[in-house]
Amino acid sequence: MTAKTLVATFALSLAVNADAETVSWEATAVGRPGVRQVLGHGVKEYSPAKDIIVREGRGRDGARTWSKSLLLDDRFALSASVYREPRLEGFGLTIDRKGDENGFSWEWFDREKGETFQKLQGQGRVLVHVTKGPGYEELQSVEFLDDIVFRYLDDMAKPPGTHTHEVLVRKGSVLRLAP
Repeated sequence: MTAKTLVATFALSLAVNADAETVSWEATAVGRPGVRQVLGHGVKEYSPAKDIIVREGRGRDGARTWSKSLLLDDRFALSASVYREPRLEGFGLTIDRKGDENGFSWEWFDREKGETFQKLQGQGRVLVHVTKGPGYEELQSVEFLDDIVFRYLDDMAKPPGTHTHEVLVRKGSVLRLAP
């Protein structure tokens, strides 16, 4: 391979991966106190334009809303609830698990200062970027400034306040919802 070919190949690989983001994660089943089983882990490399699954809906006021999800593996997904608001002051992130029709996860983040948001229950901060339009802001990306644990319950018929799984998203991960 010539030097020119090597340089061209390297430049092309950079261009192909220029829009790639990563989410580093680990999913754990939580049993009796002290009993935990790792179910999956990895670094998900993805392209926001190709790999974010978008489901459109309507809010109570009839306004368009979106659920935007990234499959972490064949069982777990990290999702965001996206709304258009005059100023984004808070948002929800969830974990979804394939096959759990009655599962539940919801972690809320409130604006702390500037573009930094704080997890309402538990520890963790994220850096948020928004898309701005006429009279609105919309969640565009979430960069994890800390390791953040997401609680998941596989069946909402179980007692309130319990959870059956935890998904850890590691510091430095980026959930980009729009290209």
